[in-house]
Amino acid sequence: MVITERRKEPRFNVHHPVHFFRKSQKKDCRSLNISLDGIKIETDGEVLPDELLDLTLLVGDSLVKAQGRVVYVEELPDGTFQAGIFFQEISEEGRTALIKYFSEIMTHGAERRGILKKPE
Repeated sequence: MVITERRKEPRFNVHHPVHFFRKSQKKDCRSLNISLDGIKIETDGEVLPDELLDLTLLVGDSLVKAQGRVVYVEELPDGTFQAGIFFQEISEEGRTALIKYFSEIMTHGAERRGILKKPE
């Protein structure tokens, strides 16, 4: 059986504080991974499939705001939830901040592995 990857953008396993807003209430959670297309979060509060959330996350020194739709939710044995969220709207500044952040992650990782030398 061949499994075809449907994601267009690579995911980065990074953990950052994330805030999402629903009905004017702020909820705190954390990212498990992020891409240019969406985010996977872990939260102690239930979210619902197809729910629309306003998200705010700090990456590097930039505050990224996006609106996303919950694609899937998984309840874990400890009562927390993991949810995959597709970014429906993200500002150009937010997208640019993510691209810069991901580039820094890849460059730093390549330097650590000796694939890329640091500029002198």
